[in-house]
Amino acid sequence: MTRRFAGAISRRRMMFFGGTLFVVACLAPLSAQADLYDDYINSSSKSPFVAFLARDGFPGHAFVAVGVHLDSGLMVYERFFGYYPISDSKLAEAKLVFSKTTGQLDYKWKDTAWQVNYRVAIPEDKKSAVMAVVDKWKSNDPKYNLFALGGKNCSAFAGEVAVAAGLKAVDGAGSMLPIDYIKKLRQANGG
Repeated sequence: MTRRFAGAISRRRMMFFGGTLFVVACLAPLSAQADLYDDYINSSSKSPFVAFLARDGFPGHAFVAVGVHLDSGLMVYERFFGYYPISDSKLAEAKLVFSKTTGQLDYKWKDTAWQVNYRVAIPEDKKSAVMAVVDKWKSNDPKYNLFALGGKNCSAFAGEVAVAAGLKAVDGAGSMLPIDYIKKLRQANGG
């Protein structure tokens, strides 16, 4: 690993945890890994946040991250959640448009990149409410449909999380492109 990459990590003061992005911290030299981990574990203050993220493209993707700001200034993304159709087959792609298909709440490596980010500090009780939405979607699949015709999609998931976090809801979450939905959510809540 080059010093330039390690320096970029320390300058940004960000760290990703959870099964998703702990890899970023693992790429740092051992001494930097220990420092980041110690900062997280020993922080006297962990202020929760929820981030609403979106990737551009068609159809794009909206997803949610939950994390904490530490007293040292470190921002830790603890978990990422996105709602995806389970199957990647050609038949499933057609079904995404015209009917409902099985979906799952999950994360993918590409969820580490986004073009739109709306991050909101939330109290612990709202973080618990956000995680309750996650648990509900994990245990009871609402059935995926790209345009939310009788089903739900990634933007609809982000919308339910926003309501649980105490934000002003934006109508039509499931029927607009994810990047547009997250921009409208940010605008509706003064972000």
